[in-house]
Amino acid sequence: MKFDQLQYFVETARRQHIGQAARFLNISPSAISHSIAALEEEFGRVLFEKQGRQIKLTQHGKLLLDRAEFLLSEAGRIREEISSEQSTMRGHYRMAATHTLCSEFLAPVWMGIQAEHPALTSTLHSLRSGEVLARVSSGEVDLGICFSPQTGPNHEQEILHQGKLVICFGKKHPFLKDRRIEDLDRYPSIAALAAQGIENCENHPAFQRLRLQPKIINMFDSYDVGIESLKHSQAWTLLPDFIAYNHRNEIESYIPRAWDADYKIVAVWPKYRIRTQALDHVIEGVTKKVKSIAR
Repeated sequence: MKFDQLQYFVETARRQHIGQAARFLNISPSAISHSIAALEEEFGRVLFEKQGRQIKLTQHGKLLLDRAEFLLSEAGRIREEISSEQSTMRGHYRMAATHTLCSEFLAPVWMGIQAEHPALTSTLHSLRSGEVLARVSSGEVDLGICFSPQTGPNHEQEILHQGKLVICFGKKHPFLKDRRIEDLDRYPSIAALAAQGIENCENHPAFQRLRLQPKIINMFDSYDVGIESLKHSQAWTLLPDFIAYNHRNEIESYIPRAWDADYKIVAVWPKYRIRTQALDHVIEGVTKKVKSIAR
């Protein structure tokens, strides 16, 4: 099936006459007849039936007309966009990010892109990192931004930023008086909820190296909830360094000697799905914004 065949078919269907379509297209009637015959042979369906001197579309012909008009319209739009000096991106995108990453990075970056390309529309989901990865792997969303996913067979990924997890407390936590790491187990801890496919904070290898055994009393799925919990308890938790820094007026952070607790902010997208120009812009924008805040 070629675009010129579809164009011949559409013009013939609109006029219900091969001769009139041929005059409009400035080609011979036989060229149109051969093109329609080739389409009928390819699809294995009759597209026109004769009614006197005119021809009428069959049910299969009507279905093809609907699809062919759309395809020709899209082809014209693509031709116009590619040849234009200022290409306009368009389309609907489904994106998801971990709660904080969605509000702090994905949403503002996307709004900036959308302001320059108003033909873009989207559905944005704020989720846990594990849920982001699950929806990307199932193909439900086109792009995800999350913390520290493991590699997997159903998604591609690109690291946007690497940082350190730091131990955080409320401002008046008693641990802050002496800051001896061996005393940390005396206090309860809270932890971010993880899920299959996501590196988690509940049993981080750094705890084993420092011989810590956290007593987790609460789990949270949003860092905002975790910070509020610290402010109103004697619990401690692990937070990404940039989050701890952004909330330095509300909480205190601590990094022990020989501390080795990395995290990654990663873009993920479904395996074998093309990363469009719009998604490239999102990834580039999120990367710049993360690095500017995480300095």
